[in-house]
Amino acid sequence: MGPASLRAIEVGSDYKEVIQELGKPDGEIGVGAKQVLTYGKGKIYLRNGKVESFSDGFDASLVQRSLDQVDLEAKRNAGLISYKGHWMTPEQREALIAQEKVQQQAKQQAELTAQYKWYTDLSDAFRVAQSTNRKLLLNFTGSDWCGWCKKLNAEVFSKKEFQQYAVGNYVLVELDFPKNKQQSNDLKQQNREVAKKLGIRGYPTIIVLNPDGSLHARSGYVAGGPNAFLQSIQ
Repeated sequence: MGPASLRAIEVGSDYKEVIQELGKPDGEIGVGAKQVLTYGKGKIYLRNGKVESFSDGFDASLVQRSLDQVDLEAKRNAGLISYKGHWMTPEQREALIAQEKVQQQAKQQAELTAQYKWYTDLSDAFRVAQSTNRKLLLNFTGSDWCGWCKKLNAEVFSKKEFQQYAVGNYVLVELDFPKNKQQSNDLKQQNREVAKKLGIRGYPTIIVLNPDGSLHARSGYVAGGPNAFLQSIQ
């Protein structure tokens, strides 16, 4: 069973003697008269509260467990803490948590960006709105010359708060009337016809349509950021 100097218990020792000599086990299970105490990778088998046998290599396992406990205590005394399987200082842990937070935020933003989309083809947008039962948000804008349009984009459309809400509630459509940006003739014609039909007189004008095409709300530039803007089109 190995060198006696490694432990003072032997076959026949009772449960109380085991605990006094080796301390609280890492694991303990019992079924009927049988009991198994785990110390590191080693096991002690008891029957009716008495040691019946030891697992192979129990003494070596017991020594390794003792060394592991000494090493653990040394790390703790040095002020180290365990985080995700690694020992580090509290400052290192905080820095790692902050880095993980930044990475998680970047991942969430990337996922949001992938879902956040502005349509330019109104027919495509209508089909998506009807299939998902979302409202259409039409943004009539002069993207490369209209100052208020640029402010609305900077203060509302570019903000995560708006994008998160819009992804689940609106199908976004940009109907642009630029001065310098190139557009196809079909796109120009579509935008002119829709603007005429809805009586657009200035930019930015925001029209929100229900999935069936009926008017839900009309707005424009609203100061106060995403929340104020969203309240204006509810």
